[in-house]
Amino acid sequence: MNLKKVLYILSILFSFALKAQEEVKKDSTKNLDITLFPVAFYTPETDFGFGALGIASFWLHGEKRSTRSSSVQLGVSYTTKNQFLLYFPFEIYSDNEKWRVIGELGYYKYVYNYYGQGITSLEEDSENYEVTFPRLRMSVLREVLPDFSVGLGYQLDNFTNLKEEEDGLLANSTVIGKDGGMVSNVGLLAFYDTRDDIFYPTKGFFIQGNFFTSSNFLGSSFKYSKFNLDSRYYKKVGKRKIIATNLFFGSSSSGTPFLDQFYIGGKRTRGFSSRRFQDNAEASLALEYRFHISGRFGAAVFGSTSTVAPNFKDLFSSPLKNSGGAGLRYIINKRDGVRLRADYGYSKEGGNISFTILEAF
Repeated sequence: MNLKKVLYILSILFSFALKAQEEVKKDSTKNLDITLFPVAFYTPETDFGFGALGIASFWLHGEKRSTRSSSVQLGVSYTTKNQFLLYFPFEIYSDNEKWRVIGELGYYKYVYNYYGQGITSLEEDSENYEVTFPRLRMSVLREVLPDFSVGLGYQLDNFTNLKEEEDGLLANSTVIGKDGGMVSNVGLLAFYDTRDDIFYPTKGFFIQGNFFTSSNFLGSSFKYSKFNLDSRYYKKVGKRKIIATNLFFGSSSSGTPFLDQFYIGGKRTRGFSSRRFQDNAEASLALEYRFHISGRFGAAVFGSTSTVAPNFKDLFSSPLKNSGGAGLRYIINKRDGVRLRADYGYSKEGGNISFTILEAF
């Protein structure tokens, strides 16, 4: 897409957001706050996508307004390449934030990029594959120390109707999961969370450690385990100016299906095409400077460095891939600080436009 077309699309999207904001009547003194707005996006693998998204934030009965609000989202999208996305993420707090329930229900018929395995995969080998899957994510955590919670989690993705390019890279590979299958994993989780807000934190830490392992008893088609540590820090550096950092490590065993591998080319690593580099381990560091412009508008500049490798040990000798960029923000919900995000990320391989809701991390 050329720059004029990108700017035209973004102007339409922001005008839709402004119209939706005017039509949704809100009262910040009420328990329930609902925001509705249209969704539109573009990626090379999906072409144009359209849909709608609703966000509801609230406090359960008896919860203090000084605690974090719970939230649920409901989104539906359809692309011009006949893909379909239905997703219902949620984050529920109760008993003065002592209990936390986080998860997602979803159904996806979607197209992903595949470039091969590892940090040396070639851009010219790019191809797409389509896969259909229902998704279930559920984690229940209990606070055991101030701001520190532990709990149990479950992950389910049932990959079916995987369609790769005929005689392409994926079709001729021996990667685990190329014929689809069920991911059914159980795990342990730990959180340390001192953020002042879940939608737009301005200070505090968020550190999450997970360990999941496949369960044949629960129908898993694969035998593997995985671990990740996701650490974030937010700091005010001036009036309505914030520095956000995200350090991530992840590693999984040799039996990991390629559908559930770690990858570069996501929210932390904007500037690369989706799933540009993928393997069984990832290390990445992302920095972002967020600031207010005027009224409901803000902006951000960001950068990242990252790598993938076959295992955790090899991460420390694997080449780093760098990217950076900038974007605009528009507040669609003043009470909770929910923002629309339009970003342009750039790397040596070119640039990418993304338009979505909520900050990258």
